[in-house]
Amino acid sequence: MGDGLLIGNAPGFRNDDTVKAVTERNSRAQGKKENQKKGNSIYAGNLRGTQDRVSRKFASAQKAAMKRILDQFKSDLAIDEEMEAGSKRAEDLALGATDAFKELNGLAEQRAELMKQYEIDPNSQEQKDLELRQKANQAKANPFDQSLQLTEEEQKRFDELPPVTEYQEAMLVLDKKEEQLRNTIKKDRQDIAIENATVAATKKALLKVHPMVDEMKDAEEMMKNALKEQVSDLLQEGVDKINEDMAESKEEQAEAKAEALEEKIEREKMKEEDAKEEASRQELQETVFAASTPGMSYDQQALENLQTSIKSLIQDQIVLDVDMKGLRVDKQI
Repeated sequence: MGDGLLIGNAPGFRNDDTVKAVTERNSRAQGKKENQKKGNSIYAGNLRGTQDRVSRKFASAQKAAMKRILDQFKSDLAIDEEMEAGSKRAEDLALGATDAFKELNGLAEQRAELMKQYEIDPNSQEQKDLELRQKANQAKANPFDQSLQLTEEEQKRFDELPPVTEYQEAMLVLDKKEEQLRNTIKKDRQDIAIENATVAATKKALLKVHPMVDEMKDAEEMMKNALKEQVSDLLQEGVDKINEDMAESKEEQAEAKAEALEEKIEREKMKEEDAKEEASRQELQETVFAASTPGMSYDQQALENLQTSIKSLIQDQIVLDVDMKGLRVDKQI
């Protein structure tokens, strides 16, 4: 029977390396398809870093806006406190002026008591000398008031006045006290006018400027701008991600085309191998049939055994080939 049949390398048995290569290539192609599908969508997790950065910017803008409002509130509070303090000072000054005025009115009674105590007649020389001394003190205190200045005769009398009596000294002390009280009342009234004018001017100015309202509007505008910037940054990040994914998709598409071309070439090779296998089966069948022709020298029983073995081998080969074709179809799908 010659060299016999080599089953492992017989025509019709496809190389396992070829099947393995096709299977791995199909697996890679399927993985790329899955990645391409994922690449067409924007996963929110990919934007997490941008979201955190934008959130920090928004929080910073919100903090700045709140600080401006708080600072203006503190400023307004300080102004309100100052106006309240001014009003309180004016009230205290008014109370002080009232007390001084009451004390001033009490001086008249004290003078009357002194005249009664020292038995001074209003027309007495001692009283007239006291009045001259009082006029001289007023002239000294008001040098620019000509009505208070002493005449030549009065100045001559003043220069010749006798020493100050006890009564006159007590009355002059009351005069100094009266002068102090009148200055106090005058100053208090001036300070009251200043405090009231300051409070009124501040209130009027606040009615015109509305600082807190303006700050609230500015803060609201800041928040709007921050929100717009936040949305813009997120949109830009999304656009950048889409552009990046599109670039990757184009690269993957180019690779997929190359893979498809390679697969096509491989399929053509497989078809060529199938044709060779079919030709080998036909040649094997013709050999079997030729061996069964009368006149051959082979033993009849051995020939029948050989035919049976070959038919079984051919049948197994057909089944294996069908299975392999089905495997190729499944991988391609």
